[in-house]
Amino acid sequence: MQVINQVGGILQYYNTNKRINLFGFGGGILPYRERAAHCFAMNGNIFDPRVHDLNEVMQYYKHCIGNNNVNLYGPTHFSQVLDMVNNICEADPGNYNNQKFQVLLIITDGVINDMNQTIDQVVRGSNNPLAIIIVGVGNADFGQMDKLDGDNEALYSQTQKRYAAADIVQFVPFNDFKHNPTLLAKETLQELPGQLVSYMRKRQIVPLPRTEMQR
Repeated sequence: MQVINQVGGILQYYNTNKRINLFGFGGGILPYRERAAHCFAMNGNIFDPRVHDLNEVMQYYKHCIGNNNVNLYGPTHFSQVLDMVNNICEADPGNYNNQKFQVLLIITDGVINDMNQTIDQVVRGSNNPLAIIIVGVGNADFGQMDKLDGDNEALYSQTQKRYAAADIVQFVPFNDFKHNPTLLAKETLQELPGQLVSYMRKRQIVPLPRTEMQR
C-alpha cells in the first residue's frame, strides 16, 4: 500500500483520463480458488480491467486481500501480465495527434519463476510505448531482477532471437527505501523520463503545442 500511494501518487498526475488498468497475479480466484491465476482483473471484469483513480486502486486491492476474497498462491509469474499490457500497447500505440505512453508498475514479494517467458515479453515490449517498474517487497532474494533491469547487459530473447530495443525495466527493492518515501519515488521513477523521450524520438513524435489554457 505504501508503494501504491507513493509511486502511484506521482504517476496519477500524468494520467489525463485517470483510468488505470488494474491486474493481479499469483492469486486463486473464483471459480478456481485452489490454484494461482497469473493475470486477472482486480475489479472482476477482465474485458474492462480499468478503475477510475488511485482511490479505487486501493479499494480493490483491499477488497482482494481482505476476507480471503483472493487466496495468495505461488509461483510468481510475470509473463501473462506483461503479455496483456503488450496487447494493450499494440492495439493502440498512439501517434502525433494521440500521444500515449504506458507505465506498468509491478509490486511483488516473490522470486520470479518464468524468467525466460518474462524476458520474451520485455523484449517484445521494448518496441512499444511502455516502461516497466518492478518493486520487490519483503525479504525474498531478488537477485534475478537485476537481470531484467538490463542496466549492465541488454536482454536477449531466445524465442525471438533478438535483443531488447531499449532498456524499459527499473527494479527497486522496497526495503532499501521504505523509510524514505521521497527517495523511493525518486529511485523508481528516475529512468522514466528518458524512456519516454527515447521512444518518442525513435518514432519522430514531437510534443504537441500547448493549448491556450495550458499557457
